[in-house]
Amino acid sequence: MLANGQKADRAWRKSRMAARLLLRKEKGPLRSRDQALARQLSHDPEVSNRLIQQGLYYLGIGLRKHEFDQKLVAGRH
Repeated sequence: MLANGQKADRAWRKSRMAARLLLRKEKGPLRSRDQALARQLSHDPEVSNRLIQQGLYYLGIGLRKHEFDQKLVAGRH
């Protein structure tokens, strides 16, 4: 629930899930269930990079954002 009593919209909830998966990936390999969900969310038009970024900040990434991005990019190669 948001402060005004409205439910968070679907896109925001999905983007927070994607952000949580990115945080899990930072700690190590994802389980197959998490990989399947990440794949599904990556193809979902409601999930945008901007909302995922907001989700990361919501989950407390804060000042670590640059370090976090560098670690994820390094893991791709």
